Amino acid sequence: TVTSLISAPQRTNTGLHYKAVVFHTDVSVCASNPCQNGGTCVEALNQYKCTCPHNWSGSQCQYQTQTDVDECLTQQHNCSRGTTCINTGGGFQCVNPECPRSHGNASYVKTSPFQCERNPCPMESRSCQFAAKTISYHYLSLPSNLRTPATLFRMATATAPGRPGPDSLRFGIAGGGDARSMFVMQRSDRQTGELILVQPLRGPQEFSVEVEMSEYADRTFQAKHLARVHLLISPYEF
Repeated sequence: TVTSLISAPQRTNTGLHYKAVVFHTDVSVCASNPCQNGGTCVEALNQYKCTCPHNWSGSQCQYQTQTDVDECLTQQHNCSRGTTCINTGGGFQCVNPECPRSHGNASYVKTSPFQCERNPCPMESRSCQFAAKTISYHYLSLPSNLRTPATLFRMATATAPGRPGPDSLRFGIAGGGDARSMFVMQRSDRQTGELILVQPLRGPQEFSVEVEMSEYADRTFQAKHLARVHLLISPYEF
């Protein structure tokens, strides 16, 4: 509402006098179309509120809200047969991890899309017996600037029914180059190790870190298991 004060002249027996006349004019607070990007203006007492459409926010719908579409779940990807779709923030990747090449007497066979197992070792080959018995592949999609510390991955042992398990486990980061300084590996309980991110990461970028778990019985080495964790850092914070 706009209030106007106008002095109107009036003639009386004693001369010319002025009388104040007040005019009230209703002006909509939404008249200036303050809401942007298709927002709807809703009037209130001397104020307004914008109702924003999907993917827009802010007092005037001026900010675009980022949301991720899972192309893998909705089948909006072009991954070929034999590869697996991995959803990432703002996109996707098609992956097909391969077992490592034979080295010395150690060779591997793929037992599932994301796991390789070592073939039986010759009795006399000590290097083969110390090679990883299993190698698993893991793909983690992370947003930029993830709050740290953050537990990314857990590794634990599983024992077949009726067979004795290891009496001790050792966990560690086996590989990853410069990226190793961004993580720590610690035990969360007797049978589980955790890979923890200790430095925030900003995308887009991707890198791998290798985590190993060694089994011991009566202080004697039994087997080693390797997990290759591939991190896909989104350029977005979602």
